[in-house]
Amino acid sequence: MAKRNLLYTAMIATMILSPFTPTAAQSEIDLSPASRIALGVETAPVMEARASEITRATGVVIPPNGASRTAVSPFGGVIVNAMATPGTKVKTGAPLAVLYSADYADAEAELESRRLTMAHMAHLAARADELFELGLRSEQEADEAHHDAMSARLAYEAMHDRLKYIQKGEQPGQFVLTAPADGVVTHIYPGDGDMIEAGGPVASILMGETYWARVQLPERHATLLKPGDTAMIDRLSASATIVSVDPEIDPKTRSLDVLVALPSGPEWRLGAMVALSFDAAQPEGALLAPSRAIVKIDGEDVVFVETESGFRMTPVEIVARARDEALLRGDLAPGDKVATSGLAALKNIAGEV
Repeated sequence: MAKRNLLYTAMIATMILSPFTPTAAQSEIDLSPASRIALGVETAPVMEARASEITRATGVVIPPNGASRTAVSPFGGVIVNAMATPGTKVKTGAPLAVLYSADYADAEAELESRRLTMAHMAHLAARADELFELGLRSEQEADEAHHDAMSARLAYEAMHDRLKYIQKGEQPGQFVLTAPADGVVTHIYPGDGDMIEAGGPVASILMGETYWARVQLPERHATLLKPGDTAMIDRLSASATIVSVDPEIDPKTRSLDVLVALPSGPEWRLGAMVALSFDAAQPEGALLAPSRAIVKIDGEDVVFVETESGFRMTPVEIVARARDEALLRGDLAPGDKVATSGLAALKNIAGEV
């Protein structure tokens, strides 16, 4: 206890005798060794970054954007029988599942009613044109007839599109949901006897033979990558190509999602794990420093660089940053030591309110 009191006494004496004014921002801070100890100031060296850095990570195989189609039920009802299973290759219009819905019969009747209305309105529009040519109908009456015919056609097409992938079932109220695209069935969501809501998914279909992988990389490494860069796949001679780098950092893991397009050839499976190696080129002129050394003063990122008499407040540009390390540009050199603790005290001494 007596030793600690002596240290604080030395610190206060040093601060009183030092030439800086605490209320004004200072770029040079005189600080004796005793004051450093009392304030808990520790340092770490700034290092020269390697020209490139290989980062290894494991990703999950996923379908590319737009490569998956979902077959949905237009009506609420019950799954009677799933006719396809995951892994089944299907063509457009192939049966996927049999469903029952009390609304299906009404929809069939509505479709036929709209078809008849469309045909009737088209006939009236054609008749209105004939009468207009004979001077027995006005131009406005002919235009109204064409408007009604177009409205009837649009109503029919809307109902027809709703039932586009529907076939009539063998039993009353039953219908067969068919595939909306060529591909491989990846999921059958409900089971036989399960209830399903209108618009609910019944099956997913993967189109084409292209696969991606989603990889989470540390913030600093991910920000050094860009679309078009390549990544090597462990145990394969082929390489993957970066499709995109998520601009949003996961606040929990401090990582970014990187999507890569996998090469064709291997038999990829959705959800499989794939090990990748990324070669991230370091920005020219950037140095590696501990992330905890960076503080913000008056809206500017700065570090406190150790000098013979204390510390120098130095503005820096953050090129890339992760939880533990950051790439910086500024008035720094390899071997410089920056403060990594006691930063609140240094900010106060430098004049930060």
